[in-house]
Amino acid sequence: MKSKVIVLAEDSKTSPSRLFRYLNSLEYDINVKETCFGAFIEGEDGVVDEVVKLVRNLEKNKIFCKDRGFPIWDQRRCRAFRKGGPREGFHQLEAEQKILDRISKALDAVENEEISEDELEEEFKNLKNKKLKVDAFEKIADEVLKEN
Repeated sequence: MKSKVIVLAEDSKTSPSRLFRYLNSLEYDINVKETCFGAFIEGEDGVVDEVVKLVRNLEKNKIFCKDRGFPIWDQRRCRAFRKGGPREGFHQLEAEQKILDRISKALDAVENEEISEDELEEEFKNLKNKKLKVDAFEKIADEVLKEN
């Protein structure tokens, strides 16, 4: 059995409920659970891999998938059994989802040959090597907090 997380970029046109309905309409032998950021799917390895390919083609570069370490409804992770509250790892997944629209734009730019993969990698290296000054970080944090 394989379990996957399907996460929609924030600027995706597909909603979690639409994704859920689509997954259930495929008539594959999989379990599906709708989530606030997309869905969980689980089933035999080959079937899950095939479903993931179909789902990613719905909205290329806007739908992302990754392996999940626990089956759907696992009592160690499911809020229904843990009496509510966010599950471990939820905040990390939420943070990852917030940057998917930027990753999506970069993938689109590479596909449309607006930027090469080498140029993109070089930009990433340059960003990685730059250090942010504390006062600049505080300014960014203040702006973000004002938005929320």
